[in-house]
Amino acid sequence: RGETYDKVLLDAPCSGTGVMSKRADMRWRRQAEDLPQLTQLQDQLLDAAAPLVRPGGVLVYSTCSIEPEEDGNRVQAFLERHGGRFVLEVPGVRG
Repeated sequence: RGETYDKVLLDAPCSGTGVMSKRADMRWRRQAEDLPQLTQLQDQLLDAAAPLVRPGGVLVYSTCSIEPEEDGNRVQAFLERHGGRFVLEVPGVRG
């Protein structure tokens, strides 16, 4: 199985829609057609990161996107694929 870690950060490649005001070049480099490929890559990276997280550890998924397809939808799909091994914790929200 290999080494596992208490905390794993995945800063995933994304469309960058959350930083377009600071990165004007992003407007011309990204196309709507890129989104399916990006979300597929994000899923693959999340699945590759999952076995690196020690039971009870933390996997942080980060993008600079404001697109639900790259954020909440990816997290929900990941949780569904990993059948209860992970739970969603939102910082600052007490359950």
